[in-house]
Amino acid sequence: DADGIAACVKDECAHRACPLSLGQVVDGQVECPYHGWAYNRGGECTKMPSTRYCKGVGVKSLTVQEQDGLIWVWPGGAEPTTEVPRFHAPEGFTTHAELMLDVPVEHGLLIENLLDLAHAPFTHTSTFAKGWSIPELVNIKMNGALVGNWDPYPIDMSFEAPCITLSTIGLARPGQVEKGLRAEDCPKHLYQMHVCLPSKKGHTRLLYRMALDFMPWVQYVPFINSVWQQMANQVLGEDLRLVLGQQERMAVGSDTWANPVSYD
Repeated sequence: DADGIAACVKDECAHRACPLSLGQVVDGQVECPYHGWAYNRGGECTKMPSTRYCKGVGVKSLTVQEQDGLIWVWPGGAEPTTEVPRFHAPEGFTTHAELMLDVPVEHGLLIENLLDLAHAPFTHTSTFAKGWSIPELVNIKMNGALVGNWDPYPIDMSFEAPCITLSTIGLARPGQVEKGLRAEDCPKHLYQMHVCLPSKKGHTRLLYRMALDFMPWVQYVPFINSVWQQMANQVLGEDLRLVLGQQERMAVGSDTWANPVSYD
């Protein structure tokens, strides 16, 4: 709005049902691209160019809260009954990258991929898992309903319903994962948050945050954001050809959970 505070209104003009998202925000109000009708953060129509203004016209607005760099929308009709969770980087970590990516894959498939580390030494041979040996056995050791650590990798992971995956990776040295250790036993750590938001049919808006508890000076390296973006695209590209193939086969009736095993 005019004060720079996030707001959310129904994506449909009260006049001719044109998507307001095709318009623009002018002076803190969303303006319909069809006839210029404007709406404030409460959904009230404040401007009707080229015709007599009618009071009481508006669209539905939803409760919004911004926290830790994320915008939360409450879709219910009543007041929110729960507090917005906190997802800032852990104490001692410096955030180095915050990216938004459009992924042409259904969000459930992408979440499954993020939660599966057994595929890393087979899929990510050109990026973070380059040189990883293939372990005899991969297990997820659960420390709670949706929290666990990957054995033999020093990686702790949790799923925060409905669409957030958190992971802390222990590093023996920068860029190197050592098997047989727990994340807490490693001197250096990489923290990641993946938020998988369904944006349209078969597409996900992926919000990614990465933080480190070492080398804070890296954030000041020229063009480092472009480096993180390129690395994220490269890792995603390795996964994308696989999950796209899954999605295509699911569309014709294939079952991606026909034969689950221990690490699933």
